Amino acid sequence: MEKINTKNRLIESAYNEIYENGYQGASLNTILKNANVHKGSMYHFFSTKKEMALCAIQEKIYAKFEERYERILNLDSNYLEALIEQLKDTSQRDFIRGCPIANIVQEMSNIDDEFKVIMEKIYYTFRKSIKNILDMAIEKKEMKECDTNKLSLYIASTLEGAILSAKATGNVQDYSDVIDMLAIFILSFKNCVDKK
Repeated sequence: MEKINTKNRLIESAYNEIYENGYQGASLNTILKNANVHKGSMYHFFSTKKEMALCAIQEKIYAKFEERYERILNLDSNYLEALIEQLKDTSQRDFIRGCPIANIVQEMSNIDDEFKVIMEKIYYTFRKSIKNILDMAIEKKEMKECDTNKLSLYIASTLEGAILSAKATGNVQDYSDVIDMLAIFILSFKNCVDKK
């Protein structure tokens, strides 16, 4: 159990340090200090800082997908409304540090193939999470038939842009204004025909 806790502390600390300072600016000493782990213990789980970073990024971001999007699929109805409510929830966003996906893609994807591969996989999973919600809404006849690949791309891109805008201006209202317009667009696909 202690080994699992040690590994989890390393993952949590590595993710926070990378989110705060980027991968290249992340200090291994700070990661170890904040995790309260010695370097020798780290090497029991990870052979390098990079291996630990990739594991931390993957685990923490996938956990956020599950928390934010996958739970919507467990609902019985109102999938679009639940998606919009989740998008509008500013308490789940960090507008100072921005989106961890975008930050890491911009920093590392063009200089490191391993980061490029994992971030591409994470980004497509992010879009697929949104697509799954849209597909469920169509299946339950809450939404008109449409190209959910393109719509999920549009939603993901708009969301990323809204977070970047708020980060750039320091004004969370910029994010909210974009999401309000996005919500109107999403609801334009709502099926108003009685479900029988």
